[in-house]
Amino acid sequence: MDRRRFRQGGREWLVLWWVFFVNGAVLSSWAPRIPAVAASLDLSDRGLGIALFGIAAGSVPALLVTGRLIRRRRATTLCLSGFAFAAGLPLIAAADSLVTLTVVLVLLGAAGGTLDIAMNTAAVRWERTIAPRRVLSRLHGGYSTGVLVGAGGATLAADVPVGLHFTVVAGVLVVVLAVVVPRLPAETPADAPTRTRRAARPAVLVLAVGALFLEGVVTDWSALLAARDLGAGPTAGAAVVTTFTVAMALSRTLTAGTRTAAVAGVLLAVVAVPAALVLAHPAVFLAAAACVGAGLGPLFPAAVGASGDIATVTAVGYCAYLAGPPVLGAAAEAVGLPVAFGVAVSVVGVVVAMAARRCLPRRHSGERAE
Repeated sequence: MDRRRFRQGGREWLVLWWVFFVNGAVLSSWAPRIPAVAASLDLSDRGLGIALFGIAAGSVPALLVTGRLIRRRRATTLCLSGFAFAAGLPLIAAADSLVTLTVVLVLLGAAGGTLDIAMNTAAVRWERTIAPRRVLSRLHGGYSTGVLVGAGGATLAADVPVGLHFTVVAGVLVVVLAVVVPRLPAETPADAPTRTRRAARPAVLVLAVGALFLEGVVTDWSALLAARDLGAGPTAGAAVVTTFTVAMALSRTLTAGTRTAAVAGVLLAVVAVPAALVLAHPAVFLAAAACVGAGLGPLFPAAVGASGDIATVTAVGYCAYLAGPPVLGAAAEAVGLPVAFGVAVSVVGVVVAMAARRCLPRRHSGERAE
């Protein structure tokens, strides 16, 4: 490997880290404010579920066409989708009905889906040409940091008008992208990946789908559950999402994604959440959210590390992340949010634990993990 190519890869890594950061910060800034937006529009659980489905509805077409775009205009696709995703955040606060909120979330879903595939494809290209065993951990660390900062900022801004909060966040993230994206290296044919992809194993796909399904459910619904159903109030409800996010970030940093750790962490979450909902105390639910974050944190990076087809695992997992909240919203309308939430974590958690037991290594082998 020549020095020039290594320096170029190092520069791109820094750019991509900040792009991952922005991606994590956008929706995590929105999630803790969901109760406030739902209350301002007087949305039922079913109505909120329909609105949240807009993100998935927008992302799926984007996932289908992004592959073609990035083959020709990788840097352009990454740049435009990043700016659109960040700048679109204040439009949520401008929505005045279920219809307009859904339309806004469809547009955000399209931008977010495009950005997700574009940045992960760039990461795969970088890892295959520069540093195969380290890039995914570092980049997903950037995403986790963005989620943590976004959720933490939303917690602190719980009493700030949603429109002002989202405008400030969007402005900061757009400035970040404006600084780092122009430093993205020029696209050349030599940058194309040359390895033959191996199909992802079914157990790996189940692990990725289940982990991100639950992550989406907890991110979008836990604040509302705590604030409304458990009587915690908006600030404490937002703190639940922040606690969940902190636990995820720490578990990704401190654990290796081995079979024993993954199964134990998920089973702890499976027990903790129903227990917290039975006790119906906000502090206990806060602790349960920490258990869920710690259990889920290492799973998706571990699935990526265990797969030979990172793009497929990323795309399928992203769809599950977006589909989870509206599915839970429909279930909550029928049986109530606490019951739907508890059953989802328990049932999907057991499936995830079984998949982890089947496809993850007993010991950390030194392959990329987060």
